[in-house]
Parts: sequence; C-alpha cells; structure tokens
Amino acid sequence: MEPIDFAPRIAFVDVETTGASPHGARVTEVGVVTVTFEAPGEPPRVEEWSSLVNPGVPIPPEIRFLTGITDDMVAAAPRFAELAPGLLARLEGAVFVAHMARFDYGFVKREFARAGVEFHARTLCTVRLSRLLDPQRSPHTLDAIIARHRLPVTDRHRALGDARVLWAFLQSLYRRLPKPQVDDALRRLLRHPNLPAHLPPDTLERLPAAPGVYAFYGLNEHPLYIGKSLNLRDRVAAHFCGDHTSERGLRLAAETRSVQWQETAGDFGARLLETRWIRERRPAHNVALRERAGAVFVEIDPASALPRYVPAARADLDAPAAVLHGPFASRASARRALAGVAASAGLCTAALRLERTRAGEPCFRRQLGRCAGACVGAEPRAALACRVLEALAPLRLPPWPRAGAIALVERDPARLREDWHVFDRWRWLGTVGSETAAIGLARERARRLGDAPAPAAGESPARSGDAAPAHPDFDDARYRLLRAALARAGDTRGARIATLEEVSLELHHN
Repeated sequence: MEPIDFAPRIAFVDVETTGASPHGARVTEVGVVTVTFEAPGEPPRVEEWSSLVNPGVPIPPEIRFLTGITDDMVAAAPRFAELAPGLLARLEGAVFVAHMARFDYGFVKREFARAGVEFHARTLCTVRLSRLLDPQRSPHTLDAIIARHRLPVTDRHRALGDARVLWAFLQSLYRRLPKPQVDDALRRLLRHPNLPAHLPPDTLERLPAAPGVYAFYGLNEHPLYIGKSLNLRDRVAAHFCGDHTSERGLRLAAETRSVQWQETAGDFGARLLETRWIRERRPAHNVALRERAGAVFVEIDPASALPRYVPAARADLDAPAAVLHGPFASRASARRALAGVAASAGLCTAALRLERTRAGEPCFRRQLGRCAGACVGAEPRAALACRVLEALAPLRLPPWPRAGAIALVERDPARLREDWHVFDRWRWLGTVGSETAAIGLARERARRLGDAPAPAAGESPARSGDAAPAHPDFDDARYRLLRAALARAGDTRGARIATLEEVSLELHHN
C-alpha cells in the first residue's frame, strides 16, 4: 500500500465502554492499530496494542453480554490514568480513525481529561468514509462493512479486533478503488473531522458564509435545534467539528440527519427569524427560548388595585387606554417584580394578592407598620391603585414612538441583499426585500385595522406572503430586540450594528 501523503501516521482505535455517553460512562478496553508510512515503496510499519481498563464502576449486564468483558476481567486491570502516557505516545501525531469517531474520540478525550492530560487529534470516521465512497449501499454499520468487503474478523466487539477491521477496511478501499478517489475522500473528510456520519459530506460546503438561521433535523419533521449566526458555515461547523464530550452534543450528532437554513442581510434579521422559527417549530433542544413564549404584562385595575396578568401574545396593544407593565418573562417573574415594588413603595401585599389573608385581616407588612392599610380598609382601594401605578411607572410599556409603522433596514452590499424589517406598535409585521414591499405591508395592516382606505385603482396590495394579520402577536424577544435597535440607531460609533443603518423610514397610511 502506497503512503498516504497527508496522513503519514494513522491510529485505528476502538474502545469498549460501560455506556453510551463519555459524560458518565467509562472505558473498559482500548485497542489501537498504529500504521506508519516511513518511506515510499516500503510497506508501512504496523503495531498493535490493547489493554483492559478498570473503569471503577460496575459493567451493566447488557454490555457484558455484548462484549464478553466482565467485572472480574477488569478488576485487576490498570486504570486509564496508568495507561495514559503510553497510549498518548501511540496516538500523538496520528490521525485518529474510528467507526462513529465521535463516540470513540469522545471517550478517549474524556478519559485523558480525567487523567489530567490534554488530548487533541484529527479524526476520521469510517462510517462517513463508507457513505462517501459507497453512497448507493446501506447500511454502513461495521457488520455491514465487514460483510460487504469480506473482511477478516477476530474478536468482534472487542477493542483490538474491531480496530483491526478498520485497518482492513481502508486497505480494501485502496484495492477496490483508484487511489486518487480514496485520497480525495479522505482529504474531504479530514477537513471536517467530526461532522455527524448521517449528514452528507458536502453539508458544510453548501452552507453560506453569511448571516442567517439554521435548523438541525432528525428522522421526522420536528427540529432538534435552531440557532442563528453571522456566519452559518462556521457556526454549524463549530457544533460538529468541536471536541464535544457532553451528552447533549453527542445526542445532536447521533440524531441529526439534515440541516436547513435561511440567509438574512444581517444579525438583526437573523435574530428576528430565529425567534419566529423557535416559536413556530418548537425545537427539542431550545428549552430556554421556548419558555419565553410565556411572557406576560401586568395590568392594574384602577378601582380595586387588583393586578391582572395578561399573556403578552394576546395583549391588545392597539387599545388607546391600555396601561401595560412589562413584559415579564413569566407570571412568576411578574409577581416577583410586583413584590419588589410593593416592598419599596409600602404597598399592601394582600390587596395585590401577593399574600393570602382572610377578609379584614391585616397583611404581614401592616403588622410591621409598613402598609397603609388597604387590607383592613384604612386606605381606599382607588388610592392604593394610584400608588401602585405610580410605583410601576418605570416598568410601563412605553407608547409607540411613531404615528405609524416603521422599517429598520439592513443591507449587505457584498451579496446585494436588502432586508426591510417592518414594525408597528411594538410588533413585527414581517421582513421584505424593498421599500415598496415594506410600504405595502404597513398599508395592508392599516387596512385590516380600518385606519386606511382600500387600494386605489391600479395600486397593488401587499404580496400575500407579506400580509400582516390585523392583530399580530406581541413577542417578548422581538420587542427587546427592537427597543435595543432603536436605542442604538443614532449611535454612529456602533460597529456592532454596522449593517443596521437607522430607523430609515416612517411609513404613512396615505
């Protein structure tokens, strides 16, 4: 076999473990076949090594059945830390080759870390290599590859036996296929060593180096994870090309079958689109952002001072008399804010329903002399309501600052892309690609609210895909994005918003 010029030293590695995740499970056996190409025209030097490892924890019955490795077999075996110096010498400078490389590499890296040794290596996954060179064949399990290539097998499901199979597989590929074809496949895979085996090898190459939103999908239509980035290619690569040892990272790698994405002109548009995708598609791993969908406002009854918690998505921001405070991430956080205001302003916690008392019974703060007595009738409820509203004034939702809708424009001259983000009364109406479409979007909303006439003869309405509902939902995350953008719009120093030029147009309804 001729030398592989970009990988003069290769280590075929297999580990047996007590479980599926390096975060909690441990290694029970390591097998390594090291292949070194020393000189052109000479056969490579092949060295084999393996050792049982005492994991320090019991081996589950199903693992004992699969591998044949028992607790008694590893009881007298060395701990991984004892093997680490010698194993590191075998792996140092070599391409780390394994079947489902993220699994074996993740375990080896984690065990080295426990031993106080930092370990990094380029990795090559033989599952992905098989998929790349035999795309019409399936499956690509190790048993299927053994049968397909008629590989010799000794001690299947033992570390050294499986490592030998991987070396035999690579030799088989070079016998069956032209060397340049195999070399090219190896180069492509080594550029992106830890891309999940189930993804097409050209996934990262197809992703644009541009702002946008991406979504990882498994076997069904429900997304696993949604994110945004100023550089889609680099961000997705960071998910899969890092040295992940966490259970979450391994699960994403194991479950991801496809990546979808949508470009934007800049970061502001990517953030807006990310919130939409997460709200609509509810990805399994975006727990924190999904939970913010429970944002609420607080409304105070001016007669009774009783607070009402209004779901932000259903709040009527178009009502001229509405006095809303917030938004708060949840009802619990709204109650905490109200309790803080009550403590600082001497408000009755019983009247605000922050404390349970019987009718006419003084609240705890009244007993301490820190309440004006609304709980016992000493302070009129209307007077309390005035004080509550005054104390909550800093938290009040500010009035919409313009007469009508506005558009924030992001431009990317290099890609000749322009995004117009249209807002009205703190709600996002949509994003379109031109001033004309933005005006049409705003006018369509105005017509639905009854604030503007129907289109004149010959005037085109907004495109159906851009049309805004009469009462689009308020979204806490988008509101905060807009407030921050408006606050920075006049800041010419803001390199962070270089593509967010300004609040560029006030859209009138006439």
